[in-house]
Amino acid sequence: LKRMLLDTNPYLLLLTTVVSIAHSVLEMLAFSSDIKHWRNAKSMEGISVRTMFWNVFMQVVIFLYLLDNETSMMVLFGQVVGVGIELWKLGKAVKVKSFGRVKLWGVIPWFELDESESYTNKTKEYDDQAMKYLSYAVYPLVAGYAIYSLVYNKHKSWYSWVVNSLVGAVYAFGFIMMFPQIFINYKLKS
Repeated sequence: LKRMLLDTNPYLLLLTTVVSIAHSVLEMLAFSSDIKHWRNAKSMEGISVRTMFWNVFMQVVIFLYLLDNETSMMVLFGQVVGVGIELWKLGKAVKVKSFGRVKLWGVIPWFELDESESYTNKTKEYDDQAMKYLSYAVYPLVAGYAIYSLVYNKHKSWYSWVVNSLVGAVYAFGFIMMFPQIFINYKLKS
């Protein structure tokens, strides 16, 4: 700490501090706004629940990437809060019916979910349709990026390669995850 304070340009140190504080304040305001919006949401009609599942997955991948790269606790704290909020929002959209009765790939115990009553059949149909179309493009691109990363980039371990490949896919294709919601809005004319 002493060396950092003495060896770093004071203007750069001040700028870094100001940007860090501004980032933290804006992140907390975004969290607050998100919570306020979802607390008042009464219906899941027109909401892509699958995109909500993907958002949780992407937030967890980013958290694992930050952990793997030994990021500061301040950044990790914001990410943990973000994952918690995404899980809370998902809990408003679906309820866990049971755990263990359903097996993932016939082996791994998994959750059996019950969707919210306001998640209408039309919304579910369009959500499923949009995710099917999206999977045709995204999955091969993610696999291609993972292979490219394995061949051309250096990684600390296999775990690091998996996390780096997943986070690369999240950053590169994360914007594509808006497609199901846009598709649902288009089909429902909302």
